[in-house]
Amino acid sequence: MRALLIFCLLLCAGCSQNNLLTRQDYQKSQQDFMGGDNEKALLNFPRGREDGDFITTMEKGYLSLLQGKPQIAGLQKQAAWQENQVRYHVSREARTFFYVRTPEDYYPSEHEVIWLHFLLGWGYAQQGKYADACVEARIASDLLTQPWSPSGHFDDPAMRLFLAGLWTMCGEWREAQVDFRAAWFMDNSLAWARELAERDAPPAQLFIVLGGPGPDVVWNPEFKANPLRAGRRVTFQLRGRKSPLSITDQNGVLIDVHLSPDAAKWYDRHLARESELDETIQDSAYGGKAAASGTYAAGWIVATTGAGIIVAAGGTALGAAIMYYGKTTSAVELGLLVAGSSIGWGIDMAQKGYEQSTSNLKKELDPSIHYRYVRYLPEYLWMGWSDQPVAFPVKLSTPSESTEIRQPSVVNGVAVTIAQLPDSRQTSCTYRMGRGTSTVVTAPDADGNCPPEPDW
Repeated sequence: MRALLIFCLLLCAGCSQNNLLTRQDYQKSQQDFMGGDNEKALLNFPRGREDGDFITTMEKGYLSLLQGKPQIAGLQKQAAWQENQVRYHVSREARTFFYVRTPEDYYPSEHEVIWLHFLLGWGYAQQGKYADACVEARIASDLLTQPWSPSGHFDDPAMRLFLAGLWTMCGEWREAQVDFRAAWFMDNSLAWARELAERDAPPAQLFIVLGGPGPDVVWNPEFKANPLRAGRRVTFQLRGRKSPLSITDQNGVLIDVHLSPDAAKWYDRHLARESELDETIQDSAYGGKAAASGTYAAGWIVATTGAGIIVAAGGTALGAAIMYYGKTTSAVELGLLVAGSSIGWGIDMAQKGYEQSTSNLKKELDPSIHYRYVRYLPEYLWMGWSDQPVAFPVKLSTPSESTEIRQPSVVNGVAVTIAQLPDSRQTSCTYRMGRGTSTVVTAPDADGNCPPEPDW
């Protein structure tokens, strides 16, 4: 019965994986998003699989809000599913976390659950439903402040800063002060957040600029005590530059801007908080897949190596026969040529078979290709404010990109503007060699910048 149960789990895992989106499915949308075109990123968003699920609903909701066109019906449905579903679990490995299980059996990270309510509150504020926006802010605040564990509950200064902005949008400055103060308490370098917390009245204009395209997932196998779990190990790599940002209004007035901490701790915690039941199921699925893929790869290596040996041996025998029966200088030369070529072909066949098999095996077992997480979320934010009215349009600029904001996102006593810049690092640098068609690809430097083009 146990073997039958594991077999059924493997079958289910294999079937369900075919219905999940992969990194390749997101490629076009991600390129548009990193290029700063949120409209095209949503237009080219993968469809047909995972429609209506938590991940895709969050991602499309974020892209729509960035365009000022809130599509929040799906977010409302997800929030309704999650009502009264939050639970927490204590383990020796992971201290204490809270968990939510979605209808499609996905366990969102804590930061993803909180961002669901951020996005809903932001969407309600864009629609002028400020009371509803305050309700979502309250839910997010409760999730950040609940004492799931005295030493291990989830809290984060960047999230507190965005939450303060959300409270400002819905007209609750006193609540915003609490979160500005909490952000400073967690990170004392945020003296500017403390300054905002000590103000009795909000500024006339508040700017929140979301930065970074969201992290990428990289396979990082470390085969230690548990080879199944170690083989599934991945890491998150943030792709934002955290560039200096300037905000300038139509009259040339420059607004001071401050940068928040980044989201690295969100994803560290994400990797630390998998449930034990989920681990068990993944162990079974990954182990079966590893065994099946390994057997197939080994068989293909044996087959291609065997074929290479046959080609080499057969060619050598043919070359020897030519030399033996020809008994001339030209026959000897021809025999040596046939034998040598056959050995080369055989070795090449075996080598290509090995390389193809190991490459296919890596693709089969690399968990980063199918890893499930919400891709479209910011990595950090910039915040600035003004006590005087600001003349729109306003220009946002970093050393590598700029955009123009035509009007505030929300005006409710305070004009709050939420914008976004990808501020993404280069993943590769491509140079064309003179007038030819050949190109050279190199890696960027540590700051994500491409070196100067070579003098061809």
